[in-house]
Amino acid sequence: MDKASKTAFARHIRNLVSLMEGNTYSPAEMVGTVLDTWCSQKFPGLTPANLPSKAALQKVPCLASFITALTEQSFLEAAYWLSSAYAILVGKKYRKSLAMFFTPPSITERILSDLELEGVQFSTGNFFDPACGGAAFLAPIALRMKAALKAEKHTPDRILQHVESNLFGADLDVTLCAMSHQFLKMALHEEIIKAQREPTFKITTCDSLRDMEHLHGAIDVLVCNPPYRKVTPNESITYRSHFEEVMQSQPNMYGLFIALSVRLLKPNGVCALVTPTSFLSGQYFSKLRVFLVKEARILRIGMVSDRSGVFFDVEQETALTILRRALAPFATELKPSVSVVSRDGKYVDVGQCILPKSGAVWPIPRVVDDVSLLENAAVLPFRIKDYGYRVRIGSFVWNRDTRPVFMSAADTHGSSTAVPLLWSSDIKKGGNLIFDGHEKNNEEPCFVDFGARTHASVIRRPSVLIQRVTSNDQPHRLVAAAVPHFIFEKYGGFVGENHTVILEQVAEEPVLSPKEMADLLTADIVDRFFRCISGATNVSAFELSQLSLPNPTLLKKMISKGHDVQEALHIAVIGKTQVAPKS
Repeated sequence: MDKASKTAFARHIRNLVSLMEGNTYSPAEMVGTVLDTWCSQKFPGLTPANLPSKAALQKVPCLASFITALTEQSFLEAAYWLSSAYAILVGKKYRKSLAMFFTPPSITERILSDLELEGVQFSTGNFFDPACGGAAFLAPIALRMKAALKAEKHTPDRILQHVESNLFGADLDVTLCAMSHQFLKMALHEEIIKAQREPTFKITTCDSLRDMEHLHGAIDVLVCNPPYRKVTPNESITYRSHFEEVMQSQPNMYGLFIALSVRLLKPNGVCALVTPTSFLSGQYFSKLRVFLVKEARILRIGMVSDRSGVFFDVEQETALTILRRALAPFATELKPSVSVVSRDGKYVDVGQCILPKSGAVWPIPRVVDDVSLLENAAVLPFRIKDYGYRVRIGSFVWNRDTRPVFMSAADTHGSSTAVPLLWSSDIKKGGNLIFDGHEKNNEEPCFVDFGARTHASVIRRPSVLIQRVTSNDQPHRLVAAAVPHFIFEKYGGFVGENHTVILEQVAEEPVLSPKEMADLLTADIVDRFFRCISGATNVSAFELSQLSLPNPTLLKKMISKGHDVQEALHIAVIGKTQVAPKS
C-alpha cells in the first residue's frame, strides 16, 4: 500500500475511534458491524461472524465510508486494515499488553514464497500459527492451499475438508479469533457456496506459551508474527518452567515464541517468523541463539529495509527468518542465505553469513559488500578491551535521578563536588565534543552533583563519549568523540547521561589515545561491521564489546608510519587501502 492510501486509512481509523468514544459501542461491536456489512456486500451467503453487530452503526457516515474503502482493496489488504483498526479501537494499554501489530500482506506473501523455495507444498502437511490474530498468515495460507488443491482437481468440499484438517491457529483475544475464523470463510467463499456447507476451523482462544505442549513435535509448517514486548515479572514466574533454557534477565515475549515454534515442529519441519532483529545480537537473547543453533538449521534471514512501513503505527527493524527443525545437532557451519527485503516484499539477495555456535552476536550482512567484510572480521580476535578501554553506560537518568543539577558553571558556586554532565547532544559534527560550561539552548543541565568526585559514576580517566541511540538512516551508527582533557584537569571527571555510552581508559598506557579510539569507532569499516551486528537502535555495551578489531599494536604501528586511522584499518582488515563500502 502506498503512503497516500496508508494515510487515508489512518484517517478512517481515527474517525472510528472518535465515533466509539462518543457513544457506547465496544471495539467488538465496531469491527463486528464492519465485518458483517462487508461480508454481505462482497461475500454473500456466508453466516455472520461470531461477533456483535449493530444495525444502527451501519448508517453512520464514517463507518460506511470505512466499509467502502475496505471493499475497494484486495481481500488480504482489507483484512489487514480491519484487524489494525480493531487494535487501535481497543486502546493503547490493551493493545500494548497483547502487542497487536499485524503483518502486512506484502510481507506475508514474501514469507510464504520463501517457504515454497524451501520445499513447502501447500497441498500437503499441516500449518499452524500460535499467534494468529487477524489471520494475517492463516488467510493467505488458505488461499494457497485452495489454489494448490484446485490445480490437483479436488472438489470444493474436499478443499474445505483439507483446510479444516490442516490449518490451525491460536490467539489470546477472543475477538481476533472470531475475526480470523470469518476471514478464513471469506477466503474460501467460492468453495463454501459450491459445497453448500460452512467449515469449522480449529482456531483456539488460549495462551500458546502455556497451552500447546500437546502439539510439541506435531507441526509440519509453522508461521508466526509473535507479540513483541517485555515479559512482566509475574509472567516470568509463569513461563520459566517452560522456557528456562532460553530465558535471561527480563526476556521479550517474542523470544519465548521463537523457542515454542521450534518445539512445535516435527523433525525437519519448517518455521517462518516475523520478529524484531534484536534476537540476532541482543545480550539477553544469547541463550536463545545457542538454543536455535542446537535445535534448528537457520535457512534464510530477510532484513526488512524500511522500518517505517512494516507495521501500522510502529517503527521496528524487522527480520524474516526461515528455519528447519534439526534432525540432529548440525555438525558443520550454519550458513543461512541473507536478503534485504523492502516493505513491498521485493528483495535483493546479499549472500550467506556464518553464524557462531556460541551465544555471541550473529553478524548479518546488510549489503553485498558486507559479506567479504564479515569474512575478514571473523578471524580478528581483538576487541575493545584489548585496546585498554572498557565500555560503560552513562549513569544519570534525567527523568528519574534526584541528584542536584546545574544549568551552567556559574550555578555551581557552593558545590565543590559538581562535575560536568555530558549528553549525546554534546557530540557535534566532525567528531568533536563541545562543552564550555555555559547554559544550553536545549535546557539540558551542564553539571550534576553526586556528592563526591570519587563517586563510582564519575568517570575520572580519559574517555570516549558515544551516542547511545542512533538510527540506520544516519550516515554513521557510531557517533563518537574524545572527551576533552581539560574536563579532567579542571573538574576531576564527568558523568554521562543515560543516552551515552562511554569507553573509559583502564590501561595506564593504552595503544590508542581517546581521539584515535573515537576515529577508530567512526571509521567506515567499523561502522559497517557494527551495522551487521546491531539489531536495535540502541548502541549496546554488549554489541560494542563484540566488535571485531585488528591487532592494536599493528594498527598503532601503521598510524606511526603516517596512515590515518581509517587507512590503517583497511590495511589491517582488508589488506589494502581503499574506501570502505557505505550503505
